This record gives sequence, structure tokens and C-alpha cells, in this order.
Amino acid sequence: MAEGALLEPAFLRRLERLRLLARRRFAGAAGRRRSTRRGQSVELADHRAYVPGDDVRRIDWNAYARLEELVLRLFVAEEDLTLHLFLDLSRSMRGEKLEQAKRLAAALAYVGLTGSERVAVAPFAATALAPLPPSRGRRRVGTVLRHLEALAPPAGDVGGTDLRRSVEAFLARRPRPGLVALISDLLDPAGFERPLDRLAAAGHEPVLFHVLGADELDPGAALVDAEGGADLALVDAERGRRVEVTLDAAVLGAYRRRLTRFLAAVDGYAAKRGLVCVRVGGEVAFEDALLTYLRGAA
Repeated sequence: MAEGALLEPAFLRRLERLRLLARRRFAGAAGRRRSTRRGQSVELADHRAYVPGDDVRRIDWNAYARLEELVLRLFVAEEDLTLHLFLDLSRSMRGEKLEQAKRLAAALAYVGLTGSERVAVAPFAATALAPLPPSRGRRRVGTVLRHLEALAPPAGDVGGTDLRRSVEAFLARRPRPGLVALISDLLDPAGFERPLDRLAAAGHEPVLFHVLGADELDPGAALVDAEGGADLALVDAERGRRVEVTLDAAVLGAYRRRLTRFLAAVDGYAAKRGLVCVRVGGEVAFEDALLTYLRGAA
């Protein structure tokens, strides 16, 4: 997959100028966040594009003379951010939702790598799947995007969601504390709250990207026929259970009330913990949701 296959080139150029949000500083190697330790190494590690608000004393004027573009010098003694892309590959994420999730992950990875952050991919379903270890630098963009493009739900019957087991397996690898972007529909029978609390307790900063399909937000209102109902066979994407239902106004009303309670619970949890929660799907365009987050308005 060529660089940018998951995302429009014009959007990638917009993303390149934006910063990842992180309200904490994380210990690390070279990067664009000034170290909290005293002193500063003179060993040049990398460059990144200048963003308004950066320290102008760190602009590399020699590079500007060559490139006619403002870039900053990055030194070894500075801190960087590790972005862990925690991507849900369970059965309920198939189709439209998985494509949205991949685009989100690709965009975040692109911003991170072009901003000299470390980026890792941690896919999960019933448990943590094979991760892509942290990497850093613009030259890794193609590799990470190809990896994301190839991800798919596990084959066979193993396809449910167990966020708790996935988080524990992730933490068992002792990853560098950083920003954990959880990209998921959050449809876990055991709930999502305790696993996210575990991530925070381990020093990570969780950010929720709640991905929903258009049919989940408006479940088949168009299927209700002139007589007020439609007989359907619904299959639980996580467990494979089949249920026969008559989709009428009463059923739709009950579903929408449960959906409202679910969304309110997600928003309430995020607000209580001080976490960012970005919802994607339906009328919320992918680009609008992501840019709102990256610009700090989420």
C-alpha cells in the first residue's frame, strides 16, 4: 500500500501541521517535548515542522535557507510521546466501522510519525493480538499504514470483545507510558470502564474514539413498511446468536432509548475521569471529528 492510501493526500497535508493532544509529559528519548530534566543535550536527533507557539530560538535557519520551510531542531535530551493505537478488531467492528477505525488510526499515526513521536499499534479482539512495536520518524509512515491496511478481525469463532484481557496483555509487555487511543465501538459485555481505569493507573492517558455505524445510530427506520413493521432476523456480531424480531415503532423506540443511555454512560464516564471522547459515525464526519480532537477543541 502506498503512503496515503487510507487517507486523501490533501487531508494528510492538513494533518501534518497539527499536534497530537497530550495533557501530560512522558519520559522518553528524542522528541519534540522539552525534557523536565535539567540541562539539554547538544546532540541533534531530528527535525519537525514549526508550529505557531513553538520556541523560535530552536528554528533551524540553515534548513530554512535550503528548504524555504520553518523546521525545529530536536535534541536527544528532550522528551517524546508514545502513541499506542489500541484498535478494536472484534466482529462487531466489521464493515463500515472497521474502515472508519483504520482511517482514524492511520491519521493519528501519520500525525505522530511526522511530528517525531513514537507510534505503536496494539490491535485486540477477545484478547490482545500481535502488536506493531513502537517506531519513530517519517520514514516509518508507509510501514505503519500498510500494517493498518492489512489488519482484519481474527478468523474462526474467536471474534468477541474482551477489553479487560486485552488491556492486561498490553500492560504485561510493560509498554512506555503514553497516549492510548482506544478506537472501538465499546460493545464489550463486561464494560469498558475498569480496563480504562487500569490504563490510567499504569500511567497512560486514554483517549476514546467511539466508532458507531450509521445503522446503529438509526437502526433500520427505513425498513418499517407502510403497515408499521418489518420481520427481521438479527445476528449478534460478537456471539453469533440469532434473534427473530418484528421491527416496529415500539421496538425502534426501545432501542433508541437504550442507545441514548449507552451514549450517555460513555460520555459520563469520560467527563468524570477527565478523558477526551470523540464520537465518529452517522452525521459526524471522520475528518471533522479527528480535526476537532487534534486542535484541542474536543
